Amino acid sequence: MVAINLVKTTPALSDYAHRMWMRHQDALARAIAQDLGVTPDDLRSAALARFALETSALAQRADDPEQAVDAAFDLLEHGWSAPALRFVDGRD
Repeated sequence: MVAINLVKTTPALSDYAHRMWMRHQDALARAIAQDLGVTPDDLRSAALARFALETSALAQRADDPEQAVDAAFDLLEHGWSAPALRFVDGRD
């Protein structure tokens, strides 16, 4: 646990850990593309891989890491369905 706290509280170590984690993005994107039966350079697969891997960084900064991961993967699974945005003054 001490090592994890050291990484979290040391910007250089935190940046390094993030880079090491994200280095798997291309391999994950290729695996997703293969699973979907699309070309290895499919941009949707790359975006999905990036989003999935970045979820760990989101969770590390969240007050409730489990909720952060659940919210991110719910978005991945179900997509975005935000209510219509309105201006503060009520204009559409």
